[in-house]
Amino acid sequence: GHKLPTSEAVVSTQSTGDDDHVCNNKTDLEKMVEILDTTDATLVGGKFEGFMKFAGAVQFGHYHERQEFAVFSGHCRQPLPKFPNCEQCDSTSNIFLARTQIIRQIKGWSEELKIAEHADFFVKLKAYGLKVVYCDDIEVINQQESPQERSMNYQKLRYDQGRKNRMFRLMNSRYNVNGLFWCSEHDVLEDGTLKCLKTKHKIGYC
Repeated sequence: GHKLPTSEAVVSTQSTGDDDHVCNNKTDLEKMVEILDTTDATLVGGKFEGFMKFAGAVQFGHYHERQEFAVFSGHCRQPLPKFPNCEQCDSTSNIFLARTQIIRQIKGWSEELKIAEHADFFVKLKAYGLKVVYCDDIEVINQQESPQERSMNYQKLRYDQGRKNRMFRLMNSRYNVNGLFWCSEHDVLEDGTLKCLKTKHKIGYC
């Protein structure tokens, strides 16, 4: 998985994506490098062509009568000076360029996880107080097959409840929370906290 290239890397930055990602003329690696070279950002991410904005804020709180992490898709905190279309977030899509040494220091991705490892990864970045930048004008093509086109073996690995439960146990033991969910609609309260209006996806419910 992701841990091997991190441990073997000899360069100052490393790019990350999946095997179904394809670069296009908007995959601006030079801009990513410039941001890492001139700011204190640890990671710069983009988006998938034609997909909703996955980048957003991660917030810990009391939801659904339990302590959980909420990922507020589309909500970023503030613009990044001198870089139009870029803003500071807590998470991005799973396509980004990051500082190798810092990712190595925080031990990067969890070996225990084979799915949803990126969710745990971004929660870890937030716990360490590291800056994540999202740029709306940087993108890749995600050649994801439809569920009907995927093999039964892949679907079993992807959606296996046992793997999801492993994610839950890891999050619970590491952060003392009972779940993680994505919020697709939200309000910003007067104190700056976020209130979820519509839940899109849940991980780690027992």
